[in-house]
Amino acid sequence: MSARGYIVVIPLLAALVAYTYALRYRDVEPPPAPALASIPARLGAFTGADETEEAETLELLGADATLFRTYRGDSGLLVWLFIGYFGRQHENSQIHSPKHCYPGAGWVILDEGSTGISLAGETVRIKYLTISDGVKTHDILYWFSSADGILTNEFALKWHQMKNSLLGRPQATAFVRFSIDEAGERAGTARTELVRFAEALAPHIDEALRGSGAVPPRGAAAAPGAASPERTE
Repeated sequence: MSARGYIVVIPLLAALVAYTYALRYRDVEPPPAPALASIPARLGAFTGADETEEAETLELLGADATLFRTYRGDSGLLVWLFIGYFGRQHENSQIHSPKHCYPGAGWVILDEGSTGISLAGETVRIKYLTISDGVKTHDILYWFSSADGILTNEFALKWHQMKNSLLGRPQATAFVRFSIDEAGERAGTARTELVRFAEALAPHIDEALRGSGAVPPRGAAAAPGAASPERTE
């Protein structure tokens, strides 16, 4: 390796070692867990029903607070919502990206990209996936809510976690995911319906996270010591 290569690699390795040490041994007190149950179970023509998970599943997930909810529309349309709040990012308590979890559960990613939704008077980008297990096809929308704002890029999420860990700040992050089945006559329009539903519920999710201090109010600086900001069907 050339001298220039060492100049690039050595600082990266040093940062990785420092992050690994911080992740393993530094324990910054996280903000309080959000009251996810305060997110409305009724939204327009949709009524939500909370689901429960087995203790082993929740332990494997490692989240500090979760919400599994199915919203059913008057027309019979189903939308699944999952929110996982992670106050700390320990080795056994970290957000798992859907891009890794779904293939690991036997789903194939057919399409992926980003789309925009309106939130707090601005347009934010969120991630979408179209997945299939050979029988069913689902559309997925997801994002990560943190002190750095809405993140959809897994590399941005890792950078956020590494930066705050090294600076001794809380790494609190919430993972938000919506999904819908493309079955029958909804094929081709499911993603549009899902985006519309997610856009309507997103302000309530944002309010629940920020109201509890899980992530700071919009426009607030993430100062040192301040609150910073799956299951497959």
